Amino acid sequence: MLTKDMLTAMLKRAAANIAAEHTALSELDAKTGDGDHGVTINRAMTAAVAALDENADKPLVQLLNAIAMKIMMCDGGSTGPLLGSYFMGMAMKAPSDTLSAEETACMFESALNNFSGISRAKPGDKTMMDALVPATAALCESLRGGGSLATAFASAARAAAEGAEATRNYVAKFGRARTMGDRAIGHYDPGAVSISHIFRGFAEASV
Repeated sequence: MLTKDMLTAMLKRAAANIAAEHTALSELDAKTGDGDHGVTINRAMTAAVAALDENADKPLVQLLNAIAMKIMMCDGGSTGPLLGSYFMGMAMKAPSDTLSAEETACMFESALNNFSGISRAKPGDKTMMDALVPATAALCESLRGGGSLATAFASAARAAAEGAEATRNYVAKFGRARTMGDRAIGHYDPGAVSISHIFRGFAEASV
């Protein structure tokens, strides 16, 4: 069972990971983009933590919507709308403050679907989707197969890391990196790496 308190701890751990890695993420972004991804993703996750603290007494669905709105209000290019849509998608499938394995899987699938509607990218396009899609698939497969939360999120974290690693081999289809063509090969997508740090935080806090 995933509870509101557990999800809160997971999000805070993910935000801490992003805070620790944000300089490295911007350095990655400087190789193919504007060099500000670390700043923007850190700003978004800091906003998420602020929303968690400000709305701690509210039901999970309201808490997730508050996180979405707080992130969308950030000045961070495409990161705000993308991550905001992710948490809004979670809220769409958060029927109570305690979720079964199936409800947890549905919530994360809804988050991905809502994110996908904004992103329009697919795996292989050198974006956040390269980590987010395999992470979600691994998470849901484990949950529906009877795995514990810790096992499921560990599987998701591994899949996200593998997806981020694979972006080194891709030509970018979105963002500034798409203008580089084959010169983008050999460089990681910073957005996918960010997602891997977030799911690593989820796994660390779900043990």
